Amino acid sequence: MSSLEFKWLDDFISLKDLGNFSAAAAARHVTQSAFSRRIQALEFWVGVPLFDRTSYPIKLTEDGKKFVPYVEKMLQLIRETADDFSQASLRTDNTVRIVCLHSFALNLLPELFSKAGKRLEGLNFSLTPSIQGIDNHFQALLDNACDIIFVYDTQGMRPSFLLEDKVERMLVATTRIIPVIAPQLLDSLTDQQPLPYLAYSKQTFLVRPAWA
Repeated sequence: MSSLEFKWLDDFISLKDLGNFSAAAAARHVTQSAFSRRIQALEFWVGVPLFDRTSYPIKLTEDGKKFVPYVEKMLQLIRETADDFSQASLRTDNTVRIVCLHSFALNLLPELFSKAGKRLEGLNFSLTPSIQGIDNHFQALLDNACDIIFVYDTQGMRPSFLLEDKVERMLVATTRIIPVIAPQLLDSLTDQQPLPYLAYSKQTFLVRPAWA
């Protein structure tokens, strides 16, 4: 039997409440295709279909309705456990837990910590730059698995309307993303010539840069 991933349980509740794959995927900060695969993985783990995909909005099957109280109990236990233990480090040694992108860990945070100087005296920092997926960043914050997350303030990285009232946001730095071209290539271009370029993939949150 495959292992259950806890995030699938929140996916289940999101789809149950919103009744739409697109809206639920957006609320969970994941692409619709990835969200659909996660729901299918949960159904495979349970062993029965949980949603009637022929109806609109999407509704729970009878087995899905029976599954709801189990999911709610599991999520409650998971969050109570996380809450009981997650503050242990802060209580004992004033540790602040941070989740962020690798680029922030290498470039942004050292500069911020340097500027903060003595204001950070007495605090310890635990940095986790390896969590994959923006949905997991926000979920770690909601689950009290971290105290602060650092993300880009772009549409793809903002909390959904379901999370707006649960998080506090602050702009701590700004950055510019600019196109760069080799001089020899620039000299050879014409208006009619296709422009070769490297860009972010469609799966990334920076797929629509400011100059597009």
